[in-house]
Amino acid sequence: MQTNYEIALNEFMPAFRAAAARLMVSKYGMRQQRAAELLEITQASISKYINERYSRGMKIVQEEISEELVDAFVRQIMSEKDRGAQGAMCKACQGYHKFNCAIMVK
Repeated sequence: MQTNYEIALNEFMPAFRAAAARLMVSKYGMRQQRAAELLEITQASISKYINERYSRGMKIVQEEISEELVDAFVRQIMSEKDRGAQGAMCKACQGYHKFNCAIMVK
């Protein structure tokens, strides 16, 4: 059985990054390379996320993530306010897992 933190790392984070990448490129018109820099992943990963080339399980997880919280996260990292971005991501993860996180950023 996975711990809550393993679930967050293995299931939630990739799905959240994919949702953020798609939003950054489609809604905000950001280039893939810039989105990759802000998310600290490769441009190839951004391309994969935009073209929805990932597992069915990840698509299911994405359906449970609040688009409003993803948008809040994207706006924060675009303004380079990392602390606010971490808080938005933590809120989204809390909503997905419904558990109390000892490392949640407030």
